[in-house]
This record gives sequence, C-alpha cells and structure tokens, in this order.
Amino acid sequence: MRVVRLHIAAIAVVCLSLLPSVPASATTILVYHSFDVRTSMSISMAAFAAQLDYLEQTGHKVISIDELVNCVESGRNPPEKSVVIAIDDGWATVMRAFPELKRRDLPFTLFLPMAYVGNPYCAATLSQADIDTLKTYPKVTFGNHSFGHSPRLARDEAYAREDIRKSVERFRQVVGHDTKFFAYPYGARSEAYTRMLGEAGFTYLFVTGDEPVSARTRLTAMPRVAANRMAIALLASVLRGHEALMAKARQVPEASGTLVSATPPAGTIPHNVE
Repeated sequence: MRVVRLHIAAIAVVCLSLLPSVPASATTILVYHSFDVRTSMSISMAAFAAQLDYLEQTGHKVISIDELVNCVESGRNPPEKSVVIAIDDGWATVMRAFPELKRRDLPFTLFLPMAYVGNPYCAATLSQADIDTLKTYPKVTFGNHSFGHSPRLARDEAYAREDIRKSVERFRQVVGHDTKFFAYPYGARSEAYTRMLGEAGFTYLFVTGDEPVSARTRLTAMPRVAANRMAIALLASVLRGHEALMAKARQVPEASGTLVSATPPAGTIPHNVE
C-alpha cells in the first residue's frame, strides 16, 4: 500500500510539473493627471496622500516602471502587492505632488505631451525649469505621450508618423535623452500606429484598462487604471480584485495574452485615462 501511495504521489508531482505556468502576482498601474485643481481629471493633495497612506498601511510596494517592464520582459511576474505610479499630461500641478512623492522616496513616471511641456507659452504645463528640477530626483522616469496629444493619431497614419518624429526630437531637447516608454493619448491605438511607435524605438507601450500587469501582459499593451477619482474604498476594491484575479489564475491557466478584467462593481472604475 505504501508503494502505491508513493507511486501516486510521484505521478502527481510529474503532472503538476507539466501544467502551464500561471501568474502568481501582478502590478496595478495607477494613473494621475493634475493635483488640487477643479477638473474631472484632478485629485486633491489630501486624497492623493490618503491613497499613498493606504498603500503603505496595507503592505503595497510602489515599484519603478523599469522594474515592472524588466519582470514582464523576462517572463517573470512582478512583486506581489506592487503598484506603479504614473502621471500623464505634464501639468504644472505635478510640482504639488512631487514633494509628497519625494518625501516618501517613491518612484513615479511622467508621460509628457511634448508640444506643451517646457514651452514658455504654456503656463499650465511643466516648465523647463520644473523638468530640470524633477530630473534631480533619481526615482523619476520620463516617458513620451506624443507631441500634440491628438485623437487623430490612431486613425491618420501620415499625421501619426510626423507626430512621432516631432515628439522624439522634442523629448531629446527637453529631457535630454531618449525613452522607450510611451502612453497612447486617450488609450487610442491602431496596428499602424503601434508599428510606427516600435520603429521609432518605443518598446513599452501603455493603454487603458482595468487589468493588472503580469508576466503574460504584452509589452505593447500594458493597461493602466485611472486613480484620480478613486475613494479609498474603490482603490481597495480594485486592488483586491486584481489580487483575487491572480489567485484565480493560479488555479485556472489561461491561454495567452492579458488577463481577463478584475471585477469591482461594474462601472465604478474611472476610465478617463488620457
């Protein structure tokens, strides 16, 4: 009988080893836009600080976007209970959030629309002096968010090609180096637009979506969740949903591609990632 049990156990081990690997952990990318202004895309500094407090109190780790893409590119899942902080559009109010992020020693990524930042005629966006100040912080990463931030980019190939060229050139002027990170304006993409971005040297492309980022996520379609209108209860629900999704994935392997959406109550997650 003991021999039979050992034989069965050996078969079980072999069978488990043949199962497809499944994600065990993932990262949620939280996206913000402006701070302490009266727009639908803004979050108050009090609410932002409360979200950061919640992440710390619940054992969530803010990781850099570099760490995230390195994990995905090498086929590894990112650290358990990890999040990435991204800020889009280069509004000048980033400088209100910067001291809070710096005080907490947190990494974050800025996705910049290059026609507007470092532009003396756009007082509402980050100035060149602001960007130079941000560059002194070793935990900030700069990504591209197009040149003109136009909805035409996903449907007009000639327009998109010229926009990409200008955004790359302007990024070098303003930031001082190239970047491999690009966030689609409005999350809008097309096969041609994606191909041209790849040809221009952008390796890591970010879209909108409710899913976490795991080893299965495509590097050209990494989803991000708008966090600017999330109360703590909703933020907690989204993070729990992502963790539950990964737990389910451990039991039910999926074929490929991004994971199915996590399931906070339908319609509760803001989708205004621009």
